[in-house]
Amino acid sequence: MAALPARALPTDFNDKVESALLCRSDWSTAFWQSYFDKHLQTSIRDWGEARWWSSQGAQLGGASTVEIFTNVDTSRALMLGVLIAQPVEEVKRTLEQNLRVAFKPVQTVDGLRYVSDTLSVLVGTNNQQTKWYCAKWNLGNRERVQPLAPQY
Repeated sequence: MAALPARALPTDFNDKVESALLCRSDWSTAFWQSYFDKHLQTSIRDWGEARWWSSQGAQLGGASTVEIFTNVDTSRALMLGVLIAQPVEEVKRTLEQNLRVAFKPVQTVDGLRYVSDTLSVLVGTNNQQTKWYCAKWNLGNRERVQPLAPQY
C-alpha cells in the first residue's frame, strides 16, 4: 500500500497545537479530531484511550514530532499530545529554550515527569522518545453536598 502524500499544514497549525500542548487554550475532542482528520489525513490507530495521526514531521516548540494524539470520546481525560523521537532531556531543553517555558521534575509512581506551571507534561518512554501533552481529567458530575445544619 502506497503512502498518501503529505498535506500542507495550515499556517496557524503550530500556534494552535503548541497552545493546546501548553494547556493555554480550551478545546474539545470533536474539534481536534475534525481538525487532524482535515489536515493530517485519516487517523492511523486508536490505542491507549487515544486516536493517533502521523504528524507529518510538524515542528512544535522546535522539536520534530512523529505522531499526534487526542483522547477518544469515551476517555475520562481530555488530552492532546505529540510523540517526539528524542529523549525527554533533549526535548525539555529545546522547548524551554524556544518557548521560554520551564518544566520542573515531578516524581510519580509511574516515574519521572516534567511539568510546567500550566500543567503541560513531558514524559520519557522506554524507547528514548518523549510524549508531550496536556490533559484535563473528567471527574464526572459531582453532586453538591450541602453542609448539615447544626443540631442544638
